[in-house]
Amino acid sequence: MDINLFKENLEQFIGTLSYHRFNLYPVYATDGVEYFCRTAKAFWLFDDMSAVAIKNKGEEFIVAKVRSENSTCDVIYDNGNGKKIYHQYYSYTDLPEGDWNFYISNYPTEKVIMLPSEY
Repeated sequence: MDINLFKENLEQFIGTLSYHRFNLYPVYATDGVEYFCRTAKAFWLFDDMSAVAIKNKGEEFIVAKVRSENSTCDVIYDNGNGKKIYHQYYSYTDLPEGDWNFYISNYPTEKVIMLPSEY
């Protein structure tokens, strides 16, 4: 995968035309997140973000900060104001190296995971 091309393509997503559902959770992905998951083969990350959203239903907004390097991955979730909600470490991943951020709109009736450019 050409990481520079991947990052350029992600920057083109502003807003969304469709919402995508990938699992049994009532959580949706925007077009940009769908592209990220499909291209990086990272539907597992969407599942994990969905689980954190469901588990933390009292938080209306969640930021997922993903750092992938040397085949490991750290995901730190906070409430958007720096209050840490959850941390997950993966000792192995094939996720493209880099820092990836996602926003989770975590309202009781509609939960949507999006790229920051789609907010």
